[in-house]
Amino acid sequence: MICHQCPDQDQHDSLEEETMNVYSPPTLLQLARQKLLREETLATSALKDLPKELLPEIFEEAFTDERTKILRAMIPMWPFPCLPVGTLIKNPNLETLKAVLEGLDILLAQKVRSSRCKLRVLNLRNEHHEFWRIWAGSHEDECLPHLTQKQPVENSPDCGVKKHLQVTTDFKLMKGRLDESATYLLQWAEQRKDSIHLCCRKLQIQGIFKDTFIEIFKIIDTNCMQELELSCIWEEELSFLNPYLRQMKNLLTLKLGDITEVTMDGDDLFDKKKRRKLISQLLSFYCLQNLYVDGTFIEGNMIECLRYLKKPLETLCLQYCFLSQTDLDYLPHCLNICKLKHLNLSYIFLFNLFLEPLGSLLERVKDTLQTLEMQLCGMTDRHFSVLLPALSQCSHLTKINFYENTLSLPVLKQLLYHTANLSQLTQEQYPAPQECYDNMRGVETHRLENVCTGLLDILRAKRQPERVAFATSRCIKCRGFLVYDLETQRCLFQH
Repeated sequence: MICHQCPDQDQHDSLEEETMNVYSPPTLLQLARQKLLREETLATSALKDLPKELLPEIFEEAFTDERTKILRAMIPMWPFPCLPVGTLIKNPNLETLKAVLEGLDILLAQKVRSSRCKLRVLNLRNEHHEFWRIWAGSHEDECLPHLTQKQPVENSPDCGVKKHLQVTTDFKLMKGRLDESATYLLQWAEQRKDSIHLCCRKLQIQGIFKDTFIEIFKIIDTNCMQELELSCIWEEELSFLNPYLRQMKNLLTLKLGDITEVTMDGDDLFDKKKRRKLISQLLSFYCLQNLYVDGTFIEGNMIECLRYLKKPLETLCLQYCFLSQTDLDYLPHCLNICKLKHLNLSYIFLFNLFLEPLGSLLERVKDTLQTLEMQLCGMTDRHFSVLLPALSQCSHLTKINFYENTLSLPVLKQLLYHTANLSQLTQEQYPAPQECYDNMRGVETHRLENVCTGLLDILRAKRQPERVAFATSRCIKCRGFLVYDLETQRCLFQH
């Protein structure tokens, strides 16, 4: 697609909703918290006498305002089993982390722990946590009934480690190095390894410095690892990693991207036999449920990759790689993907392939498949015609994405007649039909809007759609595209 005129980035959309700032006076509890936060000495002395229902919001505000003295004093008297600090972290701040860890040091140094303190897990992961929602907003009294419920404690699978406190976190090695906060946490945990259990749930590695990697694995408990992401790695570095990877007995998710086939010396020393051995070692995780592979690593090796898996996958995501017809023919016969919930083959060129095997795979997983993504796969009318019978049987689908494929209006209508019967769909993304482009591949906006109105009627005749969008191909100049969605029911430009 070529835009006739790329929209100005500074131009505000005419339909953007205006918000009104309505003044609302603070409650007495809010005023009390503000006073405590302004006077840290008063706050630290009053903490032991405050109702536990007030502590989460005081902690949250102290954390946001970097009131390190208050944070340090609150840790040894935290009245709940879990403290999910990672949810509050917008930008990592070393001084705030130090204050929290110093609070743990005070707690560990106590010979007799306060009866009020119930803390067992400090969670530094940046993940959604229901705990803070209880005190979100200014409706404190509405939340009080929830406070009597027992707060969940995060357990490490099969760790077998019983120590005073558990610190749960994620680590990210960018260009082989940790940031200063992660480095400080590792050093702190190493000095307290007899009393602190450092549990790393997710490890992202982008480039390897072997010494840094070895130091990390001396401290973390590999049995706790559930997600591993490797990118910008040489194949010979994978050989170095394998002894460490085999320690991850409970790994659920593996993501591989930008695995370079040649060695760091520039020589391709990995023949097929060596590469297959490497793949067999890399994928021999007994608990693996989710596999994501980007790039060329899987090319020519897909059958081996899937064959070495120890149990059926729930997620298979293959992107930006080449699949042969042989690979595609193997998919419906692979026992390790017969219970897929999520299949993503986006950015794989399928134009020259026969998709009957993919249709057979969809039939096999029709009772389990929940999401199907095939964006920019070079698929045309003939490909979709092959997939439609099987697609219509996948009654548990909640999301489909077919953006940036080439479909005529008649076949797109056939597709919608089939997906209209999929009652659990909540997110649907379709390509704009080819009849909406002019001879120069420019989009006729009014034509697209009129056509999409009729297309939505096909879905409405069977069910009430929730989130539906039709998108053009991307502009070769600005990489933007026009989207017609159910909410606005008009064409809007997006990047």
